[in-house]
Amino acid sequence: MKKTNITALILLFLLVISFILPVEQAKAAATLDVQAKVGIAGKAKYQTVVPIQVTVKNNGTNFSGDMVINASSSYQATSAQVIPIDIAAGEEKTFDIYLDGNYSNEDAFAFFEGGIEKGKKVAYEGTKQLQANFLDPSSVFIYTLTDKSDRLAAFLRLSQLAPQNNVEVFNLNQIKDYILPEDTQGFAMANVIVIDEIAIADLSQKQQDSLLKWVQNGGTLLVGAADQVNATAGIFKDYLPLKLSKQMTSVSADSLSKLSGGGTFTQPISIYGATENQGSIPVLIDNNKILASKKKVGSGEIIQTAFSLGDQPLASMDGYPALVGKLLNIQKMTPQGMTVNGQSLVDQISYDLRNINELFPSFEVSVSYMVIVIVLYILIIGPILYFILKKIDKREHAWWIIPAISIVLSIALFIFGAKDRIGQPQIQQSAFYKVNEDSSVNGYYVESILTNRSGDFVVNADKNTSAFALRNSNDFAGIREDLHEISYIKENANGSTLTLRNLSYWSVQSFAGKSAAQNIGKMDIDITLNNEKLTGTIKNKFPFALKDVTLISGIKEVKLGDIEANGTLKVDKELKATVLQKPSNYTSYNYNNYPAKKEEVDPSRIEHMKSIALPLVENDKKPVITAWADQAIAGVELETSANMSPISYFVQPFDGKVELSGPFTMKRNNFMYTANPQSPNSYAEKVDEQLNSWRLSDGLYEVSIAMPDNFMNSVQTLNELTISNKDTDRMQLSIWNNEKKNYEPLVDAKQVFTDNIKKYFNDNDELLIEIKFGPDQTGEETKLPDVELKGVAK
Repeated sequence: MKKTNITALILLFLLVISFILPVEQAKAAATLDVQAKVGIAGKAKYQTVVPIQVTVKNNGTNFSGDMVINASSSYQATSAQVIPIDIAAGEEKTFDIYLDGNYSNEDAFAFFEGGIEKGKKVAYEGTKQLQANFLDPSSVFIYTLTDKSDRLAAFLRLSQLAPQNNVEVFNLNQIKDYILPEDTQGFAMANVIVIDEIAIADLSQKQQDSLLKWVQNGGTLLVGAADQVNATAGIFKDYLPLKLSKQMTSVSADSLSKLSGGGTFTQPISIYGATENQGSIPVLIDNNKILASKKKVGSGEIIQTAFSLGDQPLASMDGYPALVGKLLNIQKMTPQGMTVNGQSLVDQISYDLRNINELFPSFEVSVSYMVIVIVLYILIIGPILYFILKKIDKREHAWWIIPAISIVLSIALFIFGAKDRIGQPQIQQSAFYKVNEDSSVNGYYVESILTNRSGDFVVNADKNTSAFALRNSNDFAGIREDLHEISYIKENANGSTLTLRNLSYWSVQSFAGKSAAQNIGKMDIDITLNNEKLTGTIKNKFPFALKDVTLISGIKEVKLGDIEANGTLKVDKELKATVLQKPSNYTSYNYNNYPAKKEEVDPSRIEHMKSIALPLVENDKKPVITAWADQAIAGVELETSANMSPISYFVQPFDGKVELSGPFTMKRNNFMYTANPQSPNSYAEKVDEQLNSWRLSDGLYEVSIAMPDNFMNSVQTLNELTISNKDTDRMQLSIWNNEKKNYEPLVDAKQVFTDNIKKYFNDNDELLIEIKFGPDQTGEETKLPDVELKGVAK
């Protein structure tokens, strides 16, 4: 008994030691403390790239491995970001990271000693969730570069001019320990960057490059006048809209008031003499004196003023915010990468385009083929085999011949049906792009992989392309908790790699992202509309053929044909319209209309891309030419070889020429409507542009009803303007009088003006209608006022 007790005690002691030892080892592992600062000055935007400063302190032994950030740009994006780090015992390091989003249901960070692939997960203390004052994506972020923030104090009052947007101003030079980014993503939250007497040439080359790329991707750079501004513009020297002289002139207070739309000015200001560079468009002009001009650069623009942005007396006058608001068109500023209904483009791609893109032709099973095989099988197994065996007197061998034929036939059917899936993975890429004047393109893509094996798949993306996995139905909460278990991204010198983890055999996984390319090509478009007839030419300057070239104006589409690379297409088509205008039918596609045959898949992909791509040119307010090519432009590539099926869809705005003659009538659908809420918590949502249907909450709105660009240049006289209130029970209307600078009530449901009609159009050829909507007990859709304009062309 004693020996048994001693043995039992020894076993118990060993068992206890076995539990203690791992605990001691865990205690010896690196103890990491993490503190994260999100955004700028504690503020950030949803659905955009957010700067994060992560400080990691190692209170244990040396750590070498990966830091993982489990956050994504939206619920549909499921890629964690992985950063290799080495931190010695007792060391503290700070990392500046640009994270594409902040959506996370679990711990924001994870650490793997030895790397994420095969390393050991290490616990950490500190920040578990990324916290900041996250603002709506429609918020307008203005970054300033100025030596004294007081010089631009007027910018803080811009939010009063755009109540539908939250306007935030960040004086970067005054933020403690802030370093101007050398990565374009560091500027991603900004809508506008203001340069106030700061020499861009003094910035590092990487900082200048990142600023230029940010503009090309859709940003607005506002450059104020200063001595030698052309010489200090650095990388932007060849992009500036104006050439400033040393000669000074002045602009009166009354002129400033008119230019700002009614702002209060008490003194004249001095401006530099200025001439416009090629490609510039005037923004503010007073009696042939240029106060500001702008120039397109990629998808963005540079606005340059002939006056200093922060000098007195302008900087302190009450009307200055209104003047800046006119410069920036602050009321109509929309965030990059958002659709017209405010939904993230990435989410829309995931919900709409991705489902079509995942339909591979090899999925189709031919019913007629299967019927023929079954009939042949029955004939072979039945009468043919019986006849042959009977003739050679070998009927006793039927017991093994019949199953052997079945097995061979089954294997043959499998190999024939799966031949496209066995050798290599299949890929379908659907990408859509806006074509810019400088031959660059910007857009988005979705790529779907049909796997030929199980395991991990690695995708390489270049510096101009992002890539992150889209969530599958089995990836939702409760199935997989951590994003890095689904996929992760690692940055490298050439761009980034996306690892799609643990894909199943013959499964489909999609990923998506933004894509851009410089100097790839464009279409030279020279088209005129005259008496409902389109004439002119389109030259294809892309290095590949364009198919189904189509002109879209308003709700009308005209198919023009195909163009070979470097070829020219002559246009001679009818278009029953008075003017050429921006597209307005991009919400009409039925996403529930899925293709029934494999021949219908590609046309369906193109239709889906068109509906998502057209909002990319919403702010250009011009007619467009669309086309597609079976070329892959997005800079993503599977690490292994694959069978690729790409479609790239292009949308290019153009300045359509309109030659009018004699009397004309402009109907409501010839105008462009924009509803801007003027009271807190009010919202306006466009439901159907063709029917002019909207959803409005109770409140005050300013509705801009704009003519097509340059239309007034063709007009000799305006004879009659009719405005019809389509919802008299809930709407009270007033019209802006540009001469009196006030709103005049519209009493009648249908009001006709015949005297001095031009006074109702502002300097941007817009009618401004103030609408007081409500009270509304029904919540039903409404219609904005109808407009009809009659006149005589030159």
